[in-house]
Amino acid sequence: MKLNKPKIYPATSKPMGERLSCDVSRDVSRDVSRDVSQHVSQHLSKRVGFAVSMALCGFMAGSGVLASQLLSSPVAQAQAQDFAEFKKRNQQQFSQFKQDQEKAFAEFVARWQQAEADYIQQLREHWSDAKVSSKTQWVKYSDDQRQRTTVDYETDTVTVEILDGAGSGGKGTAEDTENAVNEALRQVRELGSTKLSTAISQDPIHISAGMNFNNVRSSSHMQGQSVLPAQFTQVNKQQAQVERRADRTVVKVKLPPAAGNDRASRMLPLAKAYAAQAGLSPALVMAIIHTESSFNPLARSPIPAFGLMQIVPTSAGRDITEYMHGEQQLLSADYLYDPDQNVQAGTIYLHLLNNRYFKGVRDPESRLYLAIAAYNTGPGNVSKAIANSNKLADATRVANRMSAQQIYDRLMANLPATETKNYLRKVTSRQKHYQEEFNL
Repeated sequence: MKLNKPKIYPATSKPMGERLSCDVSRDVSRDVSRDVSQHVSQHLSKRVGFAVSMALCGFMAGSGVLASQLLSSPVAQAQAQDFAEFKKRNQQQFSQFKQDQEKAFAEFVARWQQAEADYIQQLREHWSDAKVSSKTQWVKYSDDQRQRTTVDYETDTVTVEILDGAGSGGKGTAEDTENAVNEALRQVRELGSTKLSTAISQDPIHISAGMNFNNVRSSSHMQGQSVLPAQFTQVNKQQAQVERRADRTVVKVKLPPAAGNDRASRMLPLAKAYAAQAGLSPALVMAIIHTESSFNPLARSPIPAFGLMQIVPTSAGRDITEYMHGEQQLLSADYLYDPDQNVQAGTIYLHLLNNRYFKGVRDPESRLYLAIAAYNTGPGNVSKAIANSNKLADATRVANRMSAQQIYDRLMANLPATETKNYLRKVTSRQKHYQEEFNL
């Protein structure tokens, strides 16, 4: 596990250079203005002397006559025009940068969603209930798309469906059922040797979206772990449940409870390491991972979001990369599938929600409820639920007049999405579970 990453600073520490504003454009504009002022001061000092430079930069307010004379000189006026042109040019460059960035983000989302839609359309030629991988399920089809294997990490169940006339599937005779069960057991065993890196690099949607696989191929986690640990894939016929449907044979294999605990245990070192850097509870990080993906390292959603903590490259990813690198970047799916990088990124985002967006909320438990809800639905929606305003300052002011329990109750009453209410309930409950069961 590589931990030589940029350190995440807790709320009590303010690293030099960290931007505390949530409005990146305002931060950059401020930086541009500072750079412009420095440029003008240096430029004028060379051209019209120190006195003119200081007058133009506002340092001679007490010498009004002299400053007025200097500012009205032809040379000073020419330099002021230079300043205006310089400032305009920098603003135009920044505006173009933002436009290019927004275009890149939009193109990424469109490319991904189109690849997913096209693949689903292909599947519907055979499957009326065509489905693809999601946050808690990994789905694989055979080459002819007439056999489907689904690993449900939330229920720890593997389901193999074989359409009639496909391979060993048939019309429901005893022999056909026997063949279907044998094929299903073979598929389950194969999961124990299918590397995570292979599962990602061979996914048709990933390929169609033009995804780069360099990171997953070099990741020790993705190369060293399988879709399911091999010890849980040595199943027998007694574990298989067979169901006949109108057009297929369905075989379900329930994995032992230890399978889920094993996945959680594998992620615990990462949760501890990055939570410690962020000044957060590792139980909270584990609860977020559990709720977002059920510890499915192949998790994805149509938004799109990727990996264990379901990072959205075009929203949360911007805050994360601006914090880590000083500028907003597009986090690739390839990057986010790596468990180490995903948990680091997700923990950074939790840190920013807790210690930047809602830093003015004095009570730590209250702030935690706001951050958990915001991880799912965004700070603006949480602010609106608390204060009927999208402004974080309004939410902070209202929250500081309430107890933690009152904030929790208001969120549960006012959050518009049932998903977010359930999310807040699950994360808080699971945080207690990991505190007790894992002694965190």
